[in-house]
Amino acid sequence: MLKIKNLSFSFGSYAVLRDISVSYEPGLIHGLIGPNGSGKTTLLKNICRIYEPHQGQVELCGQDCQTLGRRRLSSLVSLVPQNPKVNFPITVYELVKMGRYPHLKRFQALTENDLEVVERALQATNTDSLRSRSVTELSGGEAQLVLIARALATEAQLILLDEPTASLDVGNSLAIMELLLELKKQDKTMLVSVHDLNQARRFCDTITILKDGEIYYYGSTAQAFTEAALADVFRVTLADRDNTLEFASLLK
Repeated sequence: MLKIKNLSFSFGSYAVLRDISVSYEPGLIHGLIGPNGSGKTTLLKNICRIYEPHQGQVELCGQDCQTLGRRRLSSLVSLVPQNPKVNFPITVYELVKMGRYPHLKRFQALTENDLEVVERALQATNTDSLRSRSVTELSGGEAQLVLIARALATEAQLILLDEPTASLDVGNSLAIMELLLELKKQDKTMLVSVHDLNQARRFCDTITILKDGEIYYYGSTAQAFTEAALADVFRVTLADRDNTLEFASLLK
């Protein structure tokens, strides 16, 4: 389980996150939505300590993440960033193998078990055929799947994904979200920042709505997408046609 208690974070004098408290159960896809600038990416980076919280606590599996060394933390939580760009010439296979590094001692080589974990990660993401390709040659969808494979190779209990389908075509978007459904079966905890509200409604078990750095709503997906919430947070009106949300802007 992931527990966030009274977490706050600022850039200088600008408060980005304010007193965030929420818990996420394992084996579920937890959707994180909100308008641009609401703090979604910053929250994900605070959880994995790319940014250090200025106040509050993050607990994973009963352990305070602030007390964990970087290597130990990296074995428990993995972040898949938004719009990944890898600009150095490394093969897909070598990149996915990097997911095992948090489990190794200094100068220790990968074991047979490590390599088996890497193979399973490649197969789970259907990226096995890309193993010899340079990551600089990958399409956006391929690169996103490869970074998810690296996250799987860590065997982390918590996987954070920052808008994993942003800028992808429909086919790649669905492939990634359907992969997350498969990962649910492995009892992973997944916290996913989602820009497509219909996608969040279809695939996520819970929804957290951020507005101005605070939690506006946390709970079941079925109760999240009310007319009042969408108007207040996203400034849109709502119509539900054939189980698909349709929006119209309230901005003039």
